[in-house]
Amino acid sequence: MSTAAIIGGGIGGLATASLLTQRGWEVEVFERAAALPTTGTALGMWPEAMAVLERVGAADAVRDIGIDQRIAEIRSAEGHRLGPEVRAKGATIIISRPRLLESLAACAPAVRFGDRRAGLDGLAHDVIVGADGIGSVARTHVVGRDVAPRQLDVDVLIGRCPGGTDTFTEYWGPGRLFGVTPRDGGYINWYSQFDPRAVPAGTPDPDEDPRGFLRALYRDWDPRVTETIEGIDVASALHYRSRDLPRLPRIARGNVALIGDAAHAMAPNLGRGACETLLDAASLADALGAAADFDGDAAPALRAYEATRRRAGQRTMLLSRAVRHVALASRLRAPRDLLLRAVAAAA
Repeated sequence: MSTAAIIGGGIGGLATASLLTQRGWEVEVFERAAALPTTGTALGMWPEAMAVLERVGAADAVRDIGIDQRIAEIRSAEGHRLGPEVRAKGATIIISRPRLLESLAACAPAVRFGDRRAGLDGLAHDVIVGADGIGSVARTHVVGRDVAPRQLDVDVLIGRCPGGTDTFTEYWGPGRLFGVTPRDGGYINWYSQFDPRAVPAGTPDPDEDPRGFLRALYRDWDPRVTETIEGIDVASALHYRSRDLPRLPRIARGNVALIGDAAHAMAPNLGRGACETLLDAASLADALGAAADFDGDAAPALRAYEATRRRAGQRTMLLSRAVRHVALASRLRAPRDLLLRAVAAAA
């Protein structure tokens, strides 16, 4: 029997486990958390990600739960649209992370929750998949040295608010932005991204008083922003420091491969992290193929996977970082806005 160990029971780990199980592999999934999460932000499943979810068997559940979003727009802090609205080339489904993980888990083999791995010792499987996020323990083995995440000097505050919308809207201002997107369950998803250096002195602490913090940071912004802030579910607010990874020289070595944030953790500005993870999972499963055809040497298949996905994931990672710089620009905003209008018009 061909065997695979997957370290990490998140989006990439569950998708990979399902796809390999379909091909006859015996799969074990090790997840450090005690259970699937019950909180988390909304994620956009772009058409290519939905195609992977079709293969996994989770697409119908995701469509039933999620919100079909076809329109996106970027506005100034005052509410003026920066370029025309952008219509998705195919349905994009917005779904909260907990509900997406539930849908994936229903298609995957049982997960060994509460199993925290300090390394790869004791894993005698034919293939080992590092799907263990930005703090991956598998990455050191693959790269041959420790690769620390990079701080992006940007903080993120996210949460939910009762209501509904079918449009992704992001408001850009100097040193900060505010986004409002669809979300399942009778909520909308909101997020704030800001340069800590642009936070005025005396602003309330975002962990202790998220609404007060947002009121101070987005005072006099478009009414849609200020009204959303007044309605936020304070208990759902989560504050974290944004990080990404430097470009890795490799994402596979021997019988070990990295996927998702373990390989190319990125800034959230493109909304592509979960999609790239699903594309990694599909590419890895395709490279490994059916268990019945596996000859015991995973290295050639993992090299093929690496050739397909290393640069692709890193391109998206670099583009996400570039968009972060543009969105939070405090200087040269007029040329930035003109460029955005031109790009949107040509899209």
